Amino acid sequence: MEVLSTRTGFDLLQTLGAFRRLTIILVALTSFTPVALAQGTPPPVSVSFDFRNGALGWQAGFARYPPATDKDGFYQLLAEIRSLPADLGVNGTGFYIQGNNHSDALVMFMKRRLSAEDGVVGGQTYQVNFTIVFASQVPTGCFGAGGSPGDSVNLRAGASSAEPLALLGIFRPARDLGMNVDIGGGSGPSKNGLAASFAGTIANGQPCDSSPHPWVSIQRSHQHATLVNANSKGEIWLLAGTDSGYEGLTQLYYQRIDVTLTPVSQPPPPVLLTDQDTGRAAAADSVTLMREPFSVTSSQNFFSFDQHTRLTLFAYNLELKNGEDLSVITAQAEDSQHRLYPLPVEAIREVPDFGWITGVTVKLPDELQGIGDVSVKIGLRGVVSNPALVSIK
Repeated sequence: MEVLSTRTGFDLLQTLGAFRRLTIILVALTSFTPVALAQGTPPPVSVSFDFRNGALGWQAGFARYPPATDKDGFYQLLAEIRSLPADLGVNGTGFYIQGNNHSDALVMFMKRRLSAEDGVVGGQTYQVNFTIVFASQVPTGCFGAGGSPGDSVNLRAGASSAEPLALLGIFRPARDLGMNVDIGGGSGPSKNGLAASFAGTIANGQPCDSSPHPWVSIQRSHQHATLVNANSKGEIWLLAGTDSGYEGLTQLYYQRIDVTLTPVSQPPPPVLLTDQDTGRAAAADSVTLMREPFSVTSSQNFFSFDQHTRLTLFAYNLELKNGEDLSVITAQAEDSQHRLYPLPVEAIREVPDFGWITGVTVKLPDELQGIGDVSVKIGLRGVVSNPALVSIK
């Protein structure tokens, strides 16, 4: 099963398919309210969700399985507010979630939007810390089909500027529901994703030979491995859940989730995405959506008054703050002789269904005609991205 990588490589064709649905590409964003930029560092945001008080705005979802095969409840997918097990000795309810991992990759997740009403500042960078209390009936060190029912079911937590969605056909195999944000997969730091990182397993510490297996309340403290930018509307989506190597039924009760967003003064640099097969820039002609090599001018540029090609580059970590416009984003190309060529930025646009990815549309200047490979970079407020190659014919 293909998982969206935390590296800069990704499936360009899939993203172009989403980008194709844009109705306007060469129009700069105009939805930002022209207000003064916040001065200084905003205060931390702390929120607590005790599921004895209901769902509290959290929503559940499932991914990395083929929904067409989920006939007659084959995957046993269920999420609801339910009374806690008597074993816990605690009255009240928890957020119960279950699923049977017949796909050998099942993801069970919960998401919750934070907004400006919670104190989130648009475009601000945050370090995200979680305290997650959940109940598990699965002992430590047991064996099962595909892996341990406890040690092979990984708890993940993180956040994203885009709403986490389970979408059909966005990754191979196309019959599976995939996540539109990068949650990683598997255990350990090397398996972290941009939107969620490894926070432990669901094994409850009880010996495997104990019988019966009681429900045990577990607390996991976790700092998400990636800094998170709030989107321009002042939104951050929280994400918590599991991915599994155990090919059986997993059941959990989430009891409480506490989250602290700590503002960070230095944001992460923009990242240009590269094609996962070639390592070259993920780029397309903004009108025809054709890939490289690109012509500086073309008679096919019907929507361009000067017939110059507009190139769309794809990147993340490009969230704008309230009051900012395109002037804070720059782009340039560098040839083999280390000569620099400014690339005028004419538009930016979120990729539909992948709101954490931004399409940056630049104009190719006459000086690049026939130049061959150039290294392109983009910048945000003077912070420059990684370089990536494109071919100009």
